[in-house]
Parts: sequence; C-alpha cells; structure tokens
Amino acid sequence: MSLVALVFASSLSWTPIADKQALICPLSELGACLALLPKQVLAQLPATLDQFRRDLGQRGAMVMPVDDNKIAGLVLVNELQSPQVQLASVDLVTYQLPLLEQPQLTLWHELGHLENLALQGTVLPTQLSAYQHEWLADIYLVWRIARERGDFTLAWQQYHRRNLDALTSPQYLSHWSSPMLIQVLRHYKVAHVASFADYRDFLADFYPKAEQLAPRLLGEYSSLMQRTFGASVLQPLPEYLFWRKAELGHYLQPTFVLLMGEEKAHNWLVQNSML
Repeated sequence: MSLVALVFASSLSWTPIADKQALICPLSELGACLALLPKQVLAQLPATLDQFRRDLGQRGAMVMPVDDNKIAGLVLVNELQSPQVQLASVDLVTYQLPLLEQPQLTLWHELGHLENLALQGTVLPTQLSAYQHEWLADIYLVWRIARERGDFTLAWQQYHRRNLDALTSPQYLSHWSSPMLIQVLRHYKVAHVASFADYRDFLADFYPKAEQLAPRLLGEYSSLMQRTFGASVLQPLPEYLFWRKAELGHYLQPTFVLLMGEEKAHNWLVQNSML
C-alpha cells in the first residue's frame, strides 16, 4: 500500500485500502462525494444529507464501510469538530493536554477501521468485538505515524488522550486503547514499526503476541476508574478492586507524569495504591 499525504480540509480524495479504495469526504463537500459513488454503494449509505449529518453528530469523523468490489467505504470528516485540547479532572484539579494534528489522527484512525476490516479472516479473526475494532484502528494509527512522522510523539499523544477520555466518562471506555498501544510503544522501536512497508505485515507481527484485555477485565478497569475519578463518587472505598490498582496505575503513569510532573505523579499513584 502506498502512503499518500491526505489534505482533506478543502477537497475530497481517494486513498487505497488493501486492494480497494476509500473516499475521504469533507462534510462541506458531501453532495459532490455522493455523486462519485455508484448506485450499489449509495444504496448502503444513509438516504439523505441530513441523515449523514445526524449520524456524524459532534464527531470529527466517521467511517461507513460498504460491500463492494472496488470501494471499501466512505470516511466523512468535519474538522470543525476536531478538539484542540483534552481536559481531565483529578482530585478537583483540571489538567489539559494540547492535541496536535488531531484532524489527521482522527482520519488515520477511521482508515484503520477499513484496513482492519479488509484483514479479517486472514491476519485477524473473522469475528472481532467492538472494543477490538477500536484498539486495532489505533494500532493502524501508530503504524501510520511511524511511517509518516518517523517518531512516536503523536502516538503518545493518542495514548494520553485515550487515558484522559476514559477517566472523564465511562462512555469512552470502548475506545480505551492505551493497554494495547503501550505494548507497541514499549516493545517496538519506531524504526522497527516504520520498516514494515505494509500495515498487514506489521499487524501480522504484532497481533499474535499482543496481550488482550478480556471483557471482564475491561469492565473491572472501568468500575475502578469510575470509583476513583467519577464526579459522583461521595465515599472513598480504598479497598475497591485493590487487586487491579497497580495494573491500572501502570497504564496511567505515563499520562500522569506528563500532566503532573514525575514527583507529583509518583506521589499520587503511591497514595492511591496504584504504584
């Protein structure tokens, strides 16, 4: 697969997905995008422009896979909804993470969904959970960053963003890819990831040895985060899921060090039995 620099703010574009093509469509050019698609593809998409907009909602992008011999899907993007900063509150202190190149990262994540769909039944299992689809899209994102940027700076940004999202609301746990991303960021050099010219080859190297989170474990992490960081928590329960605290702290530590500084992050994690 060739890597194409995509500038999608002002015009639509096509990009390769395995042996097919995906159409990148800015929301402002939705009508023009749809005019390029054959009838059998249009029949699988929302019937009206308003329905597209409702489905996109407040998101920066969404992917719509289709069943077609030549077209993998449509990625609808709205840069106006791309956040420039991520906020999170810890012990009534609000921290913020500036988000660089977020429209590009959002696009690569959505393309990752299509790339992984193309690999189901070969490199990937035929059946994947919703959570697996999300973290695999972020694995593609890391590979793409390594190939096109040559370092992991933006990959770490995605890692921190996923952590802060999960701390903010349980609805974001479905996208909490940090436990999977850290396995790439800690175990691979960026040059090693970038050496895989095809995403398929990188995934074939990483996926078989990846340590995945079982649904029950993910649920326990979710409960622990809600109990520790949720705004509605009135009574502290220090022994609540204590056997998961150190593991959760392992995933949170890089983000807390970035936001708080090493000493304060260390003290917080120790005081909360996460280190």
